[in-house]
Amino acid sequence: MSLDRRALLARLAALAAVAGVGGAASAGQAGSGSRPGAGAGTALPASSVASGHLRRAGVDDPASLDPTRMSFPSEVSVVGDLFVGLLTLDAAAQPIAGCAESWSTSDDGLTWTFRLRPGLQWSDGAPLGSADFVYAFRRMLDPATAFTFAPRLYPIRGARDVNAGRTAPDALGVSASGERTVTIALEHPAAYLPEVLATYSSPAPRATIEKHGADWARPGRVVCNGPFTLAEWVPNSHVRLLRNPRFYDAARVRLAEVTHFTVDSAAAAVNRFRAGDLDVVLVVPPDRLDWARENLRSQLQLFPGFGIEHVVLNVRRAPFDDPRVRRAVALAADREALAAKVLRSGETAAYGIVPPRASNYPVPMLADFATWPQARRVAEARRLLAEAGYGAARPLRFTLSYGSGDVPRRVAVALAATWKAAGIQAELAPAEAKAALAAAQRGEFQAFRFQWLGGTTDPASFLERFTSAARGVNLSGYSNPAYDALYARAERTRDLDARAELLRQVEALALRDLPVVPLYWYAGRRLVASRVSGWTNNVRGVHLSRWLAVR
Repeated sequence: MSLDRRALLARLAALAAVAGVGGAASAGQAGSGSRPGAGAGTALPASSVASGHLRRAGVDDPASLDPTRMSFPSEVSVVGDLFVGLLTLDAAAQPIAGCAESWSTSDDGLTWTFRLRPGLQWSDGAPLGSADFVYAFRRMLDPATAFTFAPRLYPIRGARDVNAGRTAPDALGVSASGERTVTIALEHPAAYLPEVLATYSSPAPRATIEKHGADWARPGRVVCNGPFTLAEWVPNSHVRLLRNPRFYDAARVRLAEVTHFTVDSAAAAVNRFRAGDLDVVLVVPPDRLDWARENLRSQLQLFPGFGIEHVVLNVRRAPFDDPRVRRAVALAADREALAAKVLRSGETAAYGIVPPRASNYPVPMLADFATWPQARRVAEARRLLAEAGYGAARPLRFTLSYGSGDVPRRVAVALAATWKAAGIQAELAPAEAKAALAAAQRGEFQAFRFQWLGGTTDPASFLERFTSAARGVNLSGYSNPAYDALYARAERTRDLDARAELLRQVEALALRDLPVVPLYWYAGRRLVASRVSGWTNNVRGVHLSRWLAVR
């Protein structure tokens, strides 16, 4: 029998002491034309009465519910329940119409015009119009906001200069015409723009933000426009949401309530799922997979993802300012053993930066040692280390930082063991996830285990973060003028085949210089209760509560 809600919250709060992201770019091909706004794809039938309480469990405690403060997958999920941009994602994580009921592009692909739905409202009943989007885009690119994913908006005219503080936010190429028209001017054609806008185009309530400042996205203050509103937020425990009756598609939202629980231990979340206290668990630890396959069967969802697990190397300081050391560490990592023996849930060894199944990128790039046997890699790693001055008398030592949790710990321990075979000594330094990321963003680390989930299925979402301008996401501190120039040239190239070839050259530079050590391509390991309907597995791993229902 399930625990009552009060007991469940108490138990989860006790456990959560520490906290453990095929493309549709064709929708944005340059050219004129209209994109209709019905678009729910797998939408549930309309209903005038919502019912049911969905209980979801992730592993990250949100640091903020402000759309410009998103860093962790849990924040993307909760923010996606609270806010809807010009476009949004359907159940399969494909871009569809959001607050914009339709959009069109100019013949040269440089001007996008969005027509908003009539009668849009904020959750407090105030009208929502084009000015709210113009303000939001300027705020996202304002350097004072320090929006981590600002580089994803760099195709917008003037975005780089605004984000670098060289020009004022009002110079950004986003404008309003009347209450219902938003126009976005681009520096160059961007076929993947709909995917970007489906995640990073939420409007912003200017009056609320100016009144409350950085704390505006808190219960009792936040004003949102999505399918749910914020009812309660208890850090390290849960975020509780209620159906928003003022949402433009509220009649199709079938849930009355959603609670996003934070659970530090993925194993504990599995136990709560087994007891019937949770409906969705976003991470199943590898050591519970065999049990889940046997006992939970169809409720266990395994599927390929669109993300990469890697180790970020701080190239600004020793020992990783030496490219020979970076290559040695990359060579010695036994990816095959990590995927097959530690994770065992569909992950595959990664020898590149851009994952398979990227849009407009038919031929993936691989490191030159991808086909070498592990023994040859280890031998070459030892040779490089000796050349750099390391050996038995002076072994390479560094600290590997990682966010706490079952899976990160297992991966870090296994990785350190594979490095040891090459005479490399890695000291493990677990930390609370938000603290570990904050330290990495300040450059206070040597090596940092990190997972990067594609914000779009375009290869740019993986390659842009190694440009010198990618503040906040270029954790390694990598800076290469040749890389920057080649990436900029690729982004200005309209022909998709020519662009793909340029991006392959960009990726080749990253694989030569190795600011990160690719480990494995991500795979999703979810538990979804049989009483949940509307669930659709997708490579983005994004599952908005709007499309779900419980029986």
